[in-house]
Amino acid sequence: MYCIDQGGDVVVKSKGRKVSLQQSKNEKSVKDDTMIRQVSTFSKQVVEKMSQAGIPATPENFAIYFDKLLEEKPLKQRQTIQKVLETETLEENIYVAHVENDVKESFRQIKIILEAVSGMYTKINKLKTLTKHKIQELSNGSGQIALVAYEEQLEEIVQSLELQQKTIKDHYGTIAEKIKTFHANSIFDPKYDVYNKNFLFKTIESEKKNVSAFGYESSLVAFKIKQKTLESIKSQKDKELVIKNIAAMILKRSRRSDIVAHLGNNIFVIVLRHTTLSQTEKVIESIDYLIQNTNYIVDSQQIEIALEYSRGKIAPHQTKDQILSALISQLS
Repeated sequence: MYCIDQGGDVVVKSKGRKVSLQQSKNEKSVKDDTMIRQVSTFSKQVVEKMSQAGIPATPENFAIYFDKLLEEKPLKQRQTIQKVLETETLEENIYVAHVENDVKESFRQIKIILEAVSGMYTKINKLKTLTKHKIQELSNGSGQIALVAYEEQLEEIVQSLELQQKTIKDHYGTIAEKIKTFHANSIFDPKYDVYNKNFLFKTIESEKKNVSAFGYESSLVAFKIKQKTLESIKSQKDKELVIKNIAAMILKRSRRSDIVAHLGNNIFVIVLRHTTLSQTEKVIESIDYLIQNTNYIVDSQQIEIALEYSRGKIAPHQTKDQILSALISQLS
């Protein structure tokens, strides 16, 4: 609450005491300086940790180790640093994901329009055929000369329409190929608001090279809702909503360097870079704690959610299919 003191200064009243606005600003400045020092000191620790591990301090590796080391810090320090992180802009991939959704919707609308136009020209072709039949029927009548002239004019118009139709068809084919290519290169799963299997495959291939080159370990955790849980939910729409909410919660609790992706058939995979297989146990325990302490209400009924997990290492000598097959085979 602000007020004016006897000296004409603007002050802040707080719990029975007065604090000048300038003093308030100075206190905020001190807090900001303290926060900056904490983040700077922590960043130096991250670089030292990477140097000790023999990991090059590239921007991507720094971000991963930043998150890893942050988990080891006391809660108060984590909260201070996380406040700074919250002011950063959205990650590029998240931005791209939303753009993809908009572009996909645009493509869908274009396809609908072109299908409608194609249908219109199909009907025009039928009209052309019908007119020709009528001309043949009346060829020996008194209106023969008029009909011949009509046929010539109609033929000219139809030829023009056929040319336009061919143009539309060619452009439609081009757009269809672009849509196909776009889907093949997309990174986002619009159904569950996480990354898709295309991005998962690319991430695993990239991480295999990094693991081989720098000698650190990276791991995978797969999870899905147990079938017994899904069977307790009657509506397919409700099932998908529950799965989407769980994926969103796990994505939110993940480190910024983690990749949460939908592999298919309601199976999700988390890529945990610079994480050993033994460390994934802590990740699974954290997810389980999150799930068990969240209430799920479906159709006015509370349901218990149970997940099943599998985990594995990203081995450079294995193909991505071998790595994921071994992961999936552990799920019932």
